[in-house]
Amino acid sequence: MEFDFKATRALPIFDTHAHYNDSRFDDEIDGGKDTVLAALLSGNVKHIVNAGTNINSCRECIAMAEKYPELYATAGIHPEDINPEDDIETVMEELRGLLAHPKVRALGEIGLDYYWDDKPRELQWLWLRRQLELARETKMPVVIHDRDAHGDIMDILREYPDVTGEFHSFSASAEIARQLTNRGWYISFSGVITFKNAARLAEIVPTVPLDRVMIETDAPYLAPVPCRGKMNHSGLMEFTAVRAAELYGITPEEFCRHAYENSCRFFGIEE
Repeated sequence: MEFDFKATRALPIFDTHAHYNDSRFDDEIDGGKDTVLAALLSGNVKHIVNAGTNINSCRECIAMAEKYPELYATAGIHPEDINPEDDIETVMEELRGLLAHPKVRALGEIGLDYYWDDKPRELQWLWLRRQLELARETKMPVVIHDRDAHGDIMDILREYPDVTGEFHSFSASAEIARQLTNRGWYISFSGVITFKNAARLAEIVPTVPLDRVMIETDAPYLAPVPCRGKMNHSGLMEFTAVRAAELYGITPEEFCRHAYENSCRFFGIEE
């Protein structure tokens, strides 16, 4: 299909978490991801961070960031991408090399995922701890994936008080958000906050200080209402931004200014 998205609002958008290396963009869009990115980056989407999930996808994200000045990358091993047969120290050395690339701005996405429950939890804990150690060694912020594992992930993070980062597509409690932001962490919300069945999450959004909030797509997943069920992309973030602004009781322009400044600060991007 053709990609002809046009933004309806002139809001400065910083997509802090996407996966434009996902095959869906090339499989479903005429011209593939390059057509999508060219259209978005010529509009009001100012920056996008592609999140790596394994060594190969991290390399893909870095290659894309080299091609587009507005793109950046993260590098890390997602809990669902852990291979029990891999030697963890060998992978950490590969990861260390990727983190040295100038377009890589955080270690991630890493964390715990209990939803699918197809990876032993003890193995997930091991890989998360080792990557947090690497973040401490390299002084890199981290991007955390937390799905149905709130208690365990907070327990592990408390072991590394000198490591900070971003909780992407936040789904935990207001109390956890408070604990994190008090420690200097950032909270990123996705299109889920627009869903009708996300009333509890909507209540949490305005409890996050405006100097600690960010937004994202997790593209091609989690498209916001009114596009739920479709392939997500950074141009649709205006719906997430408008909903977040409503919850804070401020204008979309004011919310986007805060989210944009926070995102640039977190990822070390000077404007």
